[in-house]
Amino acid sequence: MGEAKRRKASDPYFGMRPKNGRGILLSAPIVYDGKVILAKSSSVDPAELRRATLFWDRLVWPDSKIISLGSNDDEKLLEAEGLLTRPRPIRHNDAAGIGNMQAVIRLTESYDITIEIEQAKHFVQQHVDEFIDLERDEPGQWTLSQGDDSFVMKNDNFIAGRGQLVTLVRSIPLPGPDYPLHDLLEFKQKRSDEIVALTHELDKFFSQIANAKDTHFEMSRLLRVVDKQCSDMIKVAKESKRKFYVGDLSFSLSLDSIESAKNRIVVWEAAGWAVTGLPLVGGILGGATSLVSFSRGIGAKKLITRNSPFKVVSSLHKELV
Repeated sequence: MGEAKRRKASDPYFGMRPKNGRGILLSAPIVYDGKVILAKSSSVDPAELRRATLFWDRLVWPDSKIISLGSNDDEKLLEAEGLLTRPRPIRHNDAAGIGNMQAVIRLTESYDITIEIEQAKHFVQQHVDEFIDLERDEPGQWTLSQGDDSFVMKNDNFIAGRGQLVTLVRSIPLPGPDYPLHDLLEFKQKRSDEIVALTHELDKFFSQIANAKDTHFEMSRLLRVVDKQCSDMIKVAKESKRKFYVGDLSFSLSLDSIESAKNRIVVWEAAGWAVTGLPLVGGILGGATSLVSFSRGIGAKKLITRNSPFKVVSSLHKELV
């Protein structure tokens, strides 16, 4: 038996992984209210960086000439490993009046920053456009990291109520902010089967339901699969010599309209799927309930139609797995 046939026979996800790997666009923890930027740090949140390192193959964090945020030691390590890249966007630089400047503002390892400049809107739009460009070049392969520990923004490209939001509550192990990156990369390589199994099912969750002849049956099947994959990840995380925490993970599918998002939620509520437990995960973790919830979320304009999540938000609980 040839090598390809052998791998296909032994690997249920053979040939299903993206050729260049799954990608995620990162940001320092920034809030933009339409006028002012508030940044908790000039670096990517350490827990966010480790979550992205574990579950994605390509990390992109733009380095803008409008507000340039320098890499810290963790980010430099991932750049050296070839996992993280820092492109320098050109679009909107003229509108921001960059000229020959290296940067309007440059920050490295700074904390609790308030930036109130006219060019802030161009900095935010650069970030959004970077994601749209990545997604246009490789449809369905890129995810935008958002949330309190990443980027929270007001932007016309994102519309409340036009997306489908799925949240795994107390269902997924996430590395702590002080997890050594070399050890995490070793864990990722060693446990790649469990990681790929989980991420593949989450990426295809929406499309498998949408294409099913019996939606109720397929939803029930997929929830059992996700429950098993999450529990398998928790088991291997427990075996790690480093700390993993119980985590939440929310991912969003952008739909054609607010009405389509509303209609889907109504159907799922009628079928009893708005909130449902994960018994395998709950059995391992104990304590508070582990569950999946479905609701309307944020959708995006200018995205090529896709059946995989475009946005992800995560958070850590204080308890270890």
